[in-house]
Amino acid sequence: MRSSFIEQARRHQFVRCALDSLHEVGFAGTSLAAVAERAQISKSVVVYHFGSKQALLEAVVESVYSSAVPDILAALEAAEGPRARLLAYVRIAVLFAAGNARALAAVGEIFRNLRRPDGTLRYTAAENEQLIAFVEDLLRAGQQSGDFGDFDTRTVALVIRAAIDALPERFTLDPAMTGPGVAATLCDAVDRMTR
Repeated sequence: MRSSFIEQARRHQFVRCALDSLHEVGFAGTSLAAVAERAQISKSVVVYHFGSKQALLEAVVESVYSSAVPDILAALEAAEGPRARLLAYVRIAVLFAAGNARALAAVGEIFRNLRRPDGTLRYTAAENEQLIAFVEDLLRAGQQSGDFGDFDTRTVALVIRAAIDALPERFTLDPAMTGPGVAATLCDAVDRMTR
């Protein structure tokens, strides 16, 4: 059990080093050797844990997105009714984007550049489908309960996710933007859009 904890801690350390590298030198400058240098260990240790740059960067994506799950679940559980659940989701997603803008910008580097062995992009719009479907389910539940008006749930889900997905870069570029301020504005827009 102890070695498992140590291995997890080591993998987490390498993920953090990869995030720092992506932020500072971009995708091209991030290699297993660069991550090892940041962690002050030999490259073979990183290779042992991940095997390849692709596996390490996939672990970075998984780590960043999975870190949002507990807060999202807690926000949804605390909300009563479809409208409150949708707005709680939007609010927590915006706050996550604001609080993790740097990590999400690094993930954006991965999305734009990581390729499979056949040369195709590893991450495509298909990876976002699960998030879009989740929002669509929230919207359908609100329509079924009578809390939301009559609209195409797919289109509105796409608009909501597109707005959220655009935020990390905006938060990085504009320090005057605040998570709570943007969350309040977007929640108001979503509330009006779904009535």
